[in-house]
Formats: sequence, C-alpha cells, structure tokens
Amino acid sequence: MNEQRLRILLREVSVPGAEEAERRGRRMVEAAFAARQPGRRGAAPRRLALALAAATLLLALLLSPAGAAVRDWIDDALTTGVRNAEPALTQVPGGGRLLVSSPRGAWVVQPDGSRRLLGRYTEATWSPRGLFVAAASKRTLSAVEPDGTVRWSLSAGSPIGNPRWSPSGVRIAYRARRTLRVVAGDGSGDRLLASRIAPVPPAWAPAGPHLLAYVGGGELVVANADTGEEIGSAAAPPATRALAWAPDGSRLLVVTRDSLLLREARTGKLSGRLDFGPPVRLQLPAGAIVERASYSPGGTTVAALLRRPGNGARPPRSELLLVGPDGESSRALFRGPGRLSGLAWSPGGERLLIAWPTADQWLFIPADGRARVRAIGGISAAFSPGAPPSRSGFPRLDGWCCY
Repeated sequence: MNEQRLRILLREVSVPGAEEAERRGRRMVEAAFAARQPGRRGAAPRRLALALAAATLLLALLLSPAGAAVRDWIDDALTTGVRNAEPALTQVPGGGRLLVSSPRGAWVVQPDGSRRLLGRYTEATWSPRGLFVAAASKRTLSAVEPDGTVRWSLSAGSPIGNPRWSPSGVRIAYRARRTLRVVAGDGSGDRLLASRIAPVPPAWAPAGPHLLAYVGGGELVVANADTGEEIGSAAAPPATRALAWAPDGSRLLVVTRDSLLLREARTGKLSGRLDFGPPVRLQLPAGAIVERASYSPGGTTVAALLRRPGNGARPPRSELLLVGPDGESSRALFRGPGRLSGLAWSPGGERLLIAWPTADQWLFIPADGRARVRAIGGISAAFSPGAPPSRSGFPRLDGWCCY
C-alpha cells in the first residue's frame, strides 16, 4: 500500500473522543488565563509558563488518538496539492490528446505534452475519432482541425453552448440559449430540434439512429435528431445537471446536485418507442454534492467527483469515487481538501484526469488505484502564457480523445 493511499485511508478513520478532547483543552487554557495576575513583577514568567503549558497541551492533544482529527485538519490546511508535482506536462500519461479551454481560448494537447491554441473559443468538443473539434465562441459554431484550420462556421441568433458531436460523426447538437439545434458535420442543414430546454448539455445515444437525450419542460426527452420525432420521455429530477449514456446504450445516467440515477432504456421492437425503467439511485456518501460524473469507456464503472462540505474542525473536501455496475459497490481513488473540478477518462479507461484548481494541478490517477498518481503543476500559466496570475484563470477539461 503506497503512502498516498495510506494517507487517504487514515483521513477517513472516525476518531473517538475528538470533541471531548477539544473541550478539555479549552477549559484548561481558559482556567490558566483566568488565574493570571497582570501587573505584578512575575507576570512575564507566568506568561511564559502559560505559553509552555498551552504548547504542551497542544502537543499532547496531537499525539493522542483524539488528536488525529486535529492533525488531519492541520495537514489539510497546509498541504493543498500533491507533493513533488512535476513542473510541466511533458507527456500525456497513457497517450491520447487533450482538449482544454482557458481564458485564452481552446487548446489541443498532443501526446508529447506540446500545446496548440486553436483560437478564441470558449467551449469545444472532439469529433468521435479526433479528426475535428466543434468549438463555440459567442454566437458562432465552428468545425476546426486540430492544427487550428477552420473548416466551416455558422452563426446563430443567440449565444451558443454545449456543442456535442454524434458518435457517427455526421451530426452536431448544440444549445442556442433555450433552444436545441442540430447541424450536419459538414455545416449544412442547421435546424431547430426543441424549444424551451433546460441548461443541460444534450447527450447522444452511442449507437443506432441519431437519438439525442435532453431535458425540457421538466421532462427527460429522447428524440430522433433526423426526423425530429420524440420517441421517449420520463420525469426529470429537479436541478438535473448532466446526462450520460452507457457505452452500450442500455442505460442513461442522470446527474443531479446530490444524486446519481440510472435509468434502463428499452426500445420496443414493434412500437419503436423507448421506455425508461424506474430510476435506480447509486449509493453516495451522506451529504455529498455531485460535481461531475461519467461512464468509463468500457461501461463497467461510473466515476464521480464529489464535494463534501466541512463540519466543525474539518474543512470542505472533495473526492473521486468509482461506483460499480451494481450501483452499490464503490471505492475512493483520491481525496483532498478544497474543490476538484474537471474529470476525463483516458480513451482506454486505464486512467482518469482530474483538475485541482486550488493546487493549480492536474492529477493523472490510475483507475485500478495501484500505481502512483502523477501530479502536474503550473497548469494555469501553461494555458494562459504571459498573463498575470490574477487573470490567468484555471483551464477547463473538455475531453481526452483517441490513441
């Protein structure tokens, strides 16, 4: 068991007597303070004695079993970030290319770590085989080659967001304010698919017809993007944040602020309608807030980034959790103070990349939890070269694609 894993496990141990130890220590310090006699010649030695007593008390507390919680808090407060992080990304562990959006624009990161700025785009997504990038900038959607060459662009009457390329590569869905639109991969045939949709990225079914899931009017809807026909619907949970299909299309993952719900998707052979099974709630730690969630490329695991609010002496924390296909078995791959933001699976599913803005690090984490976590520092400056720290901003992960 490596040091990082041991630290993670020790932090989660419930320490008996921590609150009582804190109360005892406070009473002793208050009593010593009340007993002091200011203004007399022996005040300075007494103050020194009081300081030594307090230091001794703190040392005893930290060395006691109840002091484990205090040691944990101090460690969290002083060690945000993985120690000995590499100063720069010189290769993408496991291969593949990354798509990153920063205040400077959208970037492609090659397997050797080299970076290319595609342009002043605010959001981007890979085509299925990484031959193109669909990139949005204000009211413009563009198809761009990884070397920055623009193949086509279109304009909309509203700000564009959440572009998503279909698995077939011949359709792109995107939101234009409250509407959902679809355009062919060559830039032709731009048309409206749905109005008054929720601000949730649409999700393409992985195979078969061009089926697109979205949220609108309090409903989870699946429509045929070629014909516009709605083929299935179900009630959408309040505050749905994201949708993700299992790689075989058999289930749809619904992400809300405090839950992960799996819904089986069955297509009737005669009717052609898609029916959703009842939602199955995946088990998460009590009080956890879901930041991101994604199926592994093989569909056997769901990765979830969770935020755990602080309580008492423990500051807010985040963790990367893997949930098994049964929805019950889970294991934590990483825990740390502060907030984790980005989440991306490697193309083969062997690693996960998460972003740790407060530490200015990326973490490449083996999915099996056995090998060493690789931490890369200086991420903000790498994608905002020349910008002052106050304006560099932390970049967003938009995808990890293709060997």
